[in-house]
Amino acid sequence: MAPEIPTANPLHEAHAPKGWGVWLRNKFLAGIALALPLIITFWILYSIYDLLHGWSKPVLAQVVNLVNELSDRTVLNIEDPKVENFTNFVGFLFSLLAILGLGFMATNVIGVHVVAAVDKLLLRIPLVAVIYKPLKQVIDAFRGLGGAKQSNFKRVVFVDYPVTGMRMLGFATGQFCDSQNGKAMTCVLLPTAPSPMTGFLLVVDSEKVTDAPITLEEAMKMIISGGLVVPSGSVAPLNKKNAGAALPESAEESEEALDIPAGLPRAEDFDAGDTEILAQSMDIKSGKRWLRALPWKKR
Repeated sequence: MAPEIPTANPLHEAHAPKGWGVWLRNKFLAGIALALPLIITFWILYSIYDLLHGWSKPVLAQVVNLVNELSDRTVLNIEDPKVENFTNFVGFLFSLLAILGLGFMATNVIGVHVVAAVDKLLLRIPLVAVIYKPLKQVIDAFRGLGGAKQSNFKRVVFVDYPVTGMRMLGFATGQFCDSQNGKAMTCVLLPTAPSPMTGFLLVVDSEKVTDAPITLEEAMKMIISGGLVVPSGSVAPLNKKNAGAALPESAEESEEALDIPAGLPRAEDFDAGDTEILAQSMDIKSGKRWLRALPWKKR
């Protein structure tokens, strides 16, 4: 039975620093790893809330002032904590309803034409077009991520790049037929880690594109985490070898013995510890000539 290869380096463990400082550092890093996703998540949600509330707060303030003017008295005080909390909730709800209404309009037959007209108008404005066009393209590309209809990133694929045998993870974004040779070509976007917003495009022969057995969400997690987060259920053990697997043939068994001129030492002569051969090998000039004739030297 073949011995199990250790997964950890004993020299590293022997020289690893120990003490209260290391213990506190490890606990602090573990706490950061746990708190950072929560902090980022709540920060994004708060930013969205602050943005939506900023849109509706001036409108609600005008409504409160109008009510007070029509009543000839202060019915509602915008600085009252209860009124402020109520206006915050109403403003947030109003903003969500407005965004939902835009979504209904964008998926409606008439609304599609309205949205297209607004897009054309914005793209004609010089400064606005520089900002609006790339942002809209990126958002449209990632809009189908996780939905039932994935029309932009059609599937996750592997491509051999930059050499055969080295795979890169990418997204198949489109297909077309090469007019010169009639072959089907696939456009593959290879995102960079950890920022999938950048990358480069490859046009690959469709026969050389392999579908990856993972979803778009799992691929994005792998890219953003730099490979630290892998699809569940597909984690392979590291530094483990199958004890029952046949070992590859050695170089001596797989290759024919090289012809060495008579009188020159062979590798087995050095391995056997022949004192005469070892003494002769101390000669620098002749030793170099012998070493060039050894099988392992030629390989």
